[in-house]
Amino acid sequence: MTQPTETNPTAKQITWQSVKEELNVSRTQAGAIDFDGYRKDKLRVIERHTKRPLLVYAVDFLNQQKVNACKGDVSIDLSDLQGFREILKNIKSKKVDILLHSPGGSPDAAESVVQVIRDNFKEVRFFIPLAAKSAATMIALSGDEILMPAAAELGPIDPQFSIPDGAGGRLLTPAQALIDQFERAKMDIQDDQRLALVWAPILQIYSPGLYQLCINAITRSKELVKEWLENFMFKKTANKSQLAQNVVDYLGDHNNFKSHGKRVPLSKLQELKIVAKDIRKEDATLWNLVEEAWYAIEHTFGNTGAYKLFENSKGVTLVKIVQTVIQPISAGR
Repeated sequence: MTQPTETNPTAKQITWQSVKEELNVSRTQAGAIDFDGYRKDKLRVIERHTKRPLLVYAVDFLNQQKVNACKGDVSIDLSDLQGFREILKNIKSKKVDILLHSPGGSPDAAESVVQVIRDNFKEVRFFIPLAAKSAATMIALSGDEILMPAAAELGPIDPQFSIPDGAGGRLLTPAQALIDQFERAKMDIQDDQRLALVWAPILQIYSPGLYQLCINAITRSKELVKEWLENFMFKKTANKSQLAQNVVDYLGDHNNFKSHGKRVPLSKLQELKIVAKDIRKEDATLWNLVEEAWYAIEHTFGNTGAYKLFENSKGVTLVKIVQTVIQPISAGR
């Protein structure tokens, strides 16, 4: 079989297994699999194809064992700014591509990340190989363009609150669901004062001001994304304000989805007039290269303690790693 080259990357089908086989022969001088060297080579090939630098922000959030080991440190938070600043230091271009894979996190942190990105680049294109959810969807919508395969997904942007579950734990709850519950309690009690006794144990676990905080959080998430859409993705569109409003009204309404994790596919993004394109149709060669780099990232996550990766195509990397402890299993007689 003809082996792929930089000029002919489609000489064979790119699969998770094919990347694993290439990695198996990509070794360091000490004989270990060279996950870092192999992955960085793939990023450089993408830059040579697109003629623009590539940034990577990827999180191993689908590995529950890793999530537990890092104590849930897979969300977008303000500490991520250090990672982004690190991989921006040696980038001179005003155009950039960003490979994004994240479960989301703090909208405030997302705003800070977007500010850093847009302060440095006039044109930003996001590659979504698999999933960018919640606040990561917000970040993707700050770009000028999104490229993704049809199998990839974004998600709703409605904010979530961590509230007591009444049993000593915490429960991540959509802000809109809390608002709806308050409104229902209000209506029930107005209709029948006796129902106040039913609602009392439920409402007393909520902190003072939570109702207004939920309203403010929803408003803020929508305002941020609307501003970014108007300033970047829709900036040359005559009815940019209305288009942006349509997007945030849909993605920001929990009642459209019933689940914060619900898939928002490429077809729906296009229906909303978001500049999201099928990367396989736009540039099949580019997709093969991105897919290969993505599998290299997946293998890095799957075979090392890395759980949060910041990297660029110039070779700069910042990675967060968990220290895993392997417990020996005694074979019983």
